[in-house]
Amino acid sequence: MKKLLKIFLASLALTFTFSHAFAWENDLEQAASRAKANRKMIFVILGREACTNCQHLKKMIRTNAVNLKADRYIIADINCDNKKQNTDFFKRYSVGGKTLPFVAIARPDGTMLVSRTGYGEAADYQKLIKEAEKKFSSK
Repeated sequence: MKKLLKIFLASLALTFTFSHAFAWENDLEQAASRAKANRKMIFVILGREACTNCQHLKKMIRTNAVNLKADRYIIADINCDNKKQNTDFFKRYSVGGKTLPFVAIARPDGTMLVSRTGYGEAADYQKLIKEAEKKFSSK
């Protein structure tokens, strides 16, 4: 019985680990291409390494405080200091505000569903994700 319980717990841990594992893309074109090919929404973060707000968001995603599902999303972590990536982001997405991070959630075809800018807590991002998923489902 103990052996069976150990096997069950090990498989549960493995499932949890892989279900929350994301391959973070650092190129918006590649992320968009993967999203389209896999019929997943794209969660785009435009920020920088030195930005406390940006790092806070990434930590919330990695620790699952912001609950993105790997089977539904591709994450694009775009560096705003890369001029090409920054330009590509703003050509695709209309995000108001002036504070990092800029976040956009888009359909697999790249059409923006929702966006926000600046510092946010997990509840703020969960609300944004819920709104995006509602819009995505109503298509």
